[in-house]
Amino acid sequence: MPITLITGPANSGKAELAMEAVRRHMAHGADPLLVVPTRADADHYLRELAGDGTAMGLRVERFSGLIGETVRRAGIREPLLTGIAHDRLVEAVAVRAGVAATPGMVTALAGLIAELQVRRVSPARLGQALSQWASEDGPRPAHAQLGRLFSDYRATLERLGRVDAEQRAVRALDLLRERPALWGATPVVLYGFDDMTPLQLDAIETLGRVVDAEVTVSLAYEPGRAAFAGRAASFHALAPLAREHRSLQARAEHYAPHAREALSHLERRLFEPFDPQARRRQPGTALRLLEGGGERAELELVAQEIVRLLEQGCPPEEIAVLVRVPGMELDLLEEVFTSYGVPFTLQRRRPLGDTAIGAALLGLLRCVPGNDGVDAGELGDLMAWLRAPGLLEHPRMADWLELSARRRGALNATQARALWEARYWPLEAIERLTEAQGRGPAALLERTARELYWLFCAPRRRVAPVLEDQSREEAGALAAGRRALGELRELSRIASELAPAGAGELARTLEQVEIASGENAAPGAVAVLDPLALRARRVRALFVCGLQEGVFPARARPQPLLAEGERRRLAEVSGLRLGEPADALAAERYLLYAAVSRPQERLFLSWHAADDDGQAASRSLFVDDVCDLFAASLSEMRARRPLGAVDGMPVDGSARSAAADRALHDERLLAGLRERVWSASSLESWIGCPTRWFVERMLSPGALEPDPEPLARGALAHAALRDTLEGLRRETGSARLTPRSLPRARVLLEEALVANEPQHPLSVAAERRATVRRRLQADLNRYLAHAAAAESPLEPEHLELGFGFAADDARGEESDLPTLDLGGGLRLRGRIDRVDTNGDGDAVVYDYKGARAPAGARWLKDANLQVALYMRGVEELLGSRAIGGFYQPLSGQDLRARGVLDGEAGLELDCVTTDVLDHAGVRELLELAVAHAREAAGEAGRGELAARPESCAFRGGCMYPTICRPDHGER
Repeated sequence: MPITLITGPANSGKAELAMEAVRRHMAHGADPLLVVPTRADADHYLRELAGDGTAMGLRVERFSGLIGETVRRAGIREPLLTGIAHDRLVEAVAVRAGVAATPGMVTALAGLIAELQVRRVSPARLGQALSQWASEDGPRPAHAQLGRLFSDYRATLERLGRVDAEQRAVRALDLLRERPALWGATPVVLYGFDDMTPLQLDAIETLGRVVDAEVTVSLAYEPGRAAFAGRAASFHALAPLAREHRSLQARAEHYAPHAREALSHLERRLFEPFDPQARRRQPGTALRLLEGGGERAELELVAQEIVRLLEQGCPPEEIAVLVRVPGMELDLLEEVFTSYGVPFTLQRRRPLGDTAIGAALLGLLRCVPGNDGVDAGELGDLMAWLRAPGLLEHPRMADWLELSARRRGALNATQARALWEARYWPLEAIERLTEAQGRGPAALLERTARELYWLFCAPRRRVAPVLEDQSREEAGALAAGRRALGELRELSRIASELAPAGAGELARTLEQVEIASGENAAPGAVAVLDPLALRARRVRALFVCGLQEGVFPARARPQPLLAEGERRRLAEVSGLRLGEPADALAAERYLLYAAVSRPQERLFLSWHAADDDGQAASRSLFVDDVCDLFAASLSEMRARRPLGAVDGMPVDGSARSAAADRALHDERLLAGLRERVWSASSLESWIGCPTRWFVERMLSPGALEPDPEPLARGALAHAALRDTLEGLRRETGSARLTPRSLPRARVLLEEALVANEPQHPLSVAAERRATVRRRLQADLNRYLAHAAAAESPLEPEHLELGFGFAADDARGEESDLPTLDLGGGLRLRGRIDRVDTNGDGDAVVYDYKGARAPAGARWLKDANLQVALYMRGVEELLGSRAIGGFYQPLSGQDLRARGVLDGEAGLELDCVTTDVLDHAGVRELLELAVAHAREAAGEAGRGELAARPESCAFRGGCMYPTICRPDHGER
């Protein structure tokens, strides 16, 4: 039995003995196979052996590589069914067995099937065991389903002429047992594994005990240590197989001299029974605790410490950060580390849809109508495709589509596509996929593969770039997507009924595809890893993050199928023994032990006291286990960062507080503001809050959502009233509302609402339009009746009177009247809802409002300048004498107009008594309003961008607090 078992604690020199075995084999002319847990470990040891010239002829593989070599030497030729095609098969047999084929259930079923295959349980044996159980404890329908499912699975594989990965591995090992000479004399060295799966133990036994190959296994284990309790099963399974067992003792020289006492003490005493007589050690600089108020604060503490290490000369590749997923938000980690300038490589698995080309492909597939003609996809799916890098030469075209679609309520892909094609060109890719879908799964998969390749090539046309950073991830997405599509294409060839039947189903299948990133440690970068990925190598500094209860240690997860008690009962009644879950807490203890034994100089343990929403989070009791070994100074001197802290954040010159310097300085911008033609509403917005004006009027972010219903209602009301009064004038010669003309005005109003609603839709929800239309029509009819009863002596002469608009203005029409010059560099343009005249040169201005009509006495205080400025405009541009100006409400209980009326003009109108002023009072009000407007325009021309949160939003408050951030002095 040429199996050599090397055991010992983490710092016992197992790695040196394993590498010594490799060198010994190579010195004797053998080409050994070194097997390590991860690809990063493989790269690390290959470089180490190359450094002393012993790597020639050496192969470093993961365990899957060892199995692949046994398959090759055993001569197994049966095609393999794996990946997404295998998941489709499991899903199909689950559906046939009456099991809900959710993604989680498919994963659980695949895991149970793999376990049965590795343990060489046949469908007949499983069925027999389940029958015996049923005879003892009564029928269990769910278990009967499992028996049928496994039998169907094996029968389907056989019918397809395929094997799964576990079948192939087991068959290869069985062939080697029958014909040991197939392996040859290649020695095998396994290092870095702290626990062995049944398949790994099977391979070791086959190669070492049956094939008689030299097998060396290095296993972290020390009898009697609590930290190793979770790994005792592997040791006791291997010990009887070993010809030689070398048990090593701990050695402290692995640690740097200044850190040796603290880190060696931690390795020797962690999780051991508490000894009140034992001396607590000083942590020195080797061990430090970091406590963040929230998850972001914790990561910021970690990033700060990494920056200090880098400044002290520690190479980035000698620093590792361990995080648990789920438990730590990796996107947040990326954001924080990037903001601090920490170079890092992150090991993670991400769904295909998290990449740009993956999201684009899935969106494109969802936009394809189903074979039954039913529309598929949402607006977001079409946008994900159109926004793929390089697909559109001008990305703003996609912005236009999203803006138009959302504002018009076109929220499915078919409606949005119609908008696009009406303005630009046909989206032929959707048609190509639709046509391919009609020809069957194989054609659909082939067309999809072409579209994926085109999406990857789109931003790289006519160039030959070196793939870096994000591009490498996109290349990984391309490779994973093409591999999955190839597997499905082969599946469609041998069993078309198992392949996705349509584009929508294909999209749901591809959603399960994952891509791996950061598997190889990049030179010059800090490695961010799962704790399991750092077992076979050392680093100078290590951060163990997210030490929270439920995260590290993780909670035990029950078996989704055949739970622990059920497996035990199955073994009792039938003799069929399946694996039982290991002690989860013991496994977590070993994982922490293995992690904290990896650093040679510095160890940092971090956690957060609350989540970023302020909900309390419990610190892991593992931290207390560590603190029990050291003096109280370890806990007392822990670094802390409160929740939401911003002090110490790295910022560049562009990140200065807005409160520190709000002024605009760019001379071109200031020149444009001085030459600007203002509108009355824009001036009112500046007076309310210059910062809000700058965001809404200067930056002009396009609204993605439809206009609120009150705005849509107001636009339609204005248009309908204009057409109603103009129609009345055409028919009767006068637009004046009287009791006699009221019935005809109501008819014209109804026609005007119908004619204008397509241009001013009242709601994007079709079911609300009729209700909102009836309410608007009722309100406008009430207003018409109110105006008719008042019997104004004035004639509505000008409706929607525009001034200062050029032909290329956004409204699409040119006004006859020029811009209004109000002096002081202020020029105004606008559109007056209605100007009523009496034929003697007197005029009254009306501006329609929803329900709120401000009285003239409050115009200056509340910055309601529009009617006052329009009164000046009527005088300057029409040569009339403005004797009044009113805001006219169109809804509400009180429909009386509010504003000002010159009481000395000799004109009587139905208005509130307090709105009637003497002639001097009206003129003074207009002059003050113009002066107020000039002052606002002057502030803008000087770039005085103040924040006014007391008047920014309706009824006070800041509209854009994340942009503005007014300081306390401005509140």
